[in-house]
Amino acid sequence: MDDTAWSPPRRRNGIWWIVASGLLLPAGWIAWLLVALAGYSGAGNSTHSLSTQTTGSIVVTVVCAGVPLTGVVLLLVQRRRDPSVTLVGPVACAVFAVVAAVSLGYPTVEVAKHWTADAERRAQPLTALETSRTQAQAERDLAELGERAVRALGEDPGAGEVGLFSRGCPLSNLERGTEYTWRWSSPGEREGEDEPGTEADRTADLLPQDEAERRLAAVREVFRGAGLRDVDPLGWDARAVGDDWLAEGNAGVSRTTGDVVIQTTCFAGGPGDGYDDDDG
Repeated sequence: MDDTAWSPPRRRNGIWWIVASGLLLPAGWIAWLLVALAGYSGAGNSTHSLSTQTTGSIVVTVVCAGVPLTGVVLLLVQRRRDPSVTLVGPVACAVFAVVAAVSLGYPTVEVAKHWTADAERRAQPLTALETSRTQAQAERDLAELGERAVRALGEDPGAGEVGLFSRGCPLSNLERGTEYTWRWSSPGEREGEDEPGTEADRTADLLPQDEAERRLAAVREVFRGAGLRDVDPLGWDARAVGDDWLAEGNAGVSRTTGDVVIQTTCFAGGPGDGYDDDDG
């Protein structure tokens, strides 16, 4: 009689595939976040940063979903040849593959769609409005309109401080353009006179409403004639916005101060290559 003790057949569950898939999934989430953060650090989500982010996201997703999927295939093939290979490994790896595909695949698709839309937008030509004025034309037209608005306010443009500023801005196809701002400040502001400090001082500095509206009404007419539309039709300040070559106009007046500020839309070309104001 054989004294050798009987032992049940050894079962193979594919534990190493399960461990590898389980460790890879959270590592993939972290890697995807790092890729996304690296993409957002690109200047203005440039085409280069979006393409890099999309490529990196696809690689992370393929690896995190592909490794457990490979485990499923190999373990099932082994099971056909060796009955000791159980379904535990293939099932667990399949779960990890599905979780990775869903949790990483969906945001990766969204990044890819963003990249595609960004590329299509950058391929579009500039609009007629964005190329309708050169820097010299924009500055000249803005100064003429600003001086008319100051005179409509009942002030002398030459008696105050005039400034022309430019700053960079994104065009419709995300190329860099320039917007221009013209500002006139009353002599009191130019000389650095202290503004009213307390609420009582500020209230005392206000003109009577009927006088303020009378002085600002003429400015609003100038703004409307230039294609701007009123935002605040009444009050001690005038504000108007536009959809053509002018983006916004503002004017304010009190007993001691007054100012007019007009800003253009974003035009192609010009000195602006960033967002810092440059004295024009």
